[in-house]
Amino acid sequence: MPVKIKVFISVMALAVVGGFSLMNLNGGNETVGYVGLGLAALMVLAMWIFPETGKVRR
Repeated sequence: MPVKIKVFISVMALAVVGGFSLMNLNGGNETVGYVGLGLAALMVLAMWIFPETGKVRR
């Protein structure tokens, strides 16, 4: 996946989850907010660390 696409997906994911977590931390269930932030961080980290799968050649 090109770097530009990875950056776009990372920023969008963090923006959406950031808004969700901010809402939960300010008035909702704080545990859900923290879990959301943790899962978003792991998702973005995994997207950058692990390589893409390729075509299987036989």
